[in-house]
Amino acid sequence: MIKFFRKIRQNLLSEGKTGKYLKYAIGEIVLVVIGILIALWINNLNVDNQQDKERLTLISNLKQELNENLSQFNERTKLLKDTNKNLIEVLNFSASKNDNVSLDSLRLYVTNALNLETALLNNSRLSSAKSSGKFSLLSEDITTSLTDYETSITNYLKFIDFTTLAFDDDWSKLSIRFNSLQEAHNMLYPETNLAAHPEFALDSEALARYLKEPQTFGLLHKYYTKYMVEKLWLGELKSRINSSLETIEKEQLP
Repeated sequence: MIKFFRKIRQNLLSEGKTGKYLKYAIGEIVLVVIGILIALWINNLNVDNQQDKERLTLISNLKQELNENLSQFNERTKLLKDTNKNLIEVLNFSASKNDNVSLDSLRLYVTNALNLETALLNNSRLSSAKSSGKFSLLSEDITTSLTDYETSITNYLKFIDFTTLAFDDDWSKLSIRFNSLQEAHNMLYPETNLAAHPEFALDSEALARYLKEPQTFGLLHKYYTKYMVEKLWLGELKSRINSSLETIEKEQLP
């Protein structure tokens, strides 16, 4: 094609048709510019299509992550509610407001409260989107909503870290008195026996006395308060998740 255009130009020059040559040269330049513009337009279309695909994939991944966390937080909320319901039984017994519950149940309630695992949180896809720069593919409404959600997550994790450290001594004291790690020990070290120190061992009579001590009431009430506050934090997180999902759904509507 290039040789063809060059031959035309050479023929026009050799025939002395300078005017036609100039018109032809200008026309050729116009064609080249049009070709470049068409190529740029096609390239932009390809880029836009690629970005649309990446955006849809990103939104799908974020929705999946949000729904997974929402499910985890719902389960965690129920667990905290049930745990505190049982701790109320223990606290009422400690305050001599309910002596009709079995001591074995009270011992189990405290053990379960002390061994409550932290919430499972998956934030990898959101973090990856921000670090890779793909967060910019999302609209301002979505990014604002997700940023608010991420801020709530950060504050929630700070609360968990703070209370874990602040409750460390209390947890150790209560775990020893209630021998709450016995089951975990048996799973990890089945070939050994971990004896309870006689000074701390609690039979039924000793357990009743220990639970009714004001100091014990205070220690257990701290856990009750901790789980109540965590339940409120989870409510905030679930609200942020639902808000983000609603914002995403609105933008996906035709």
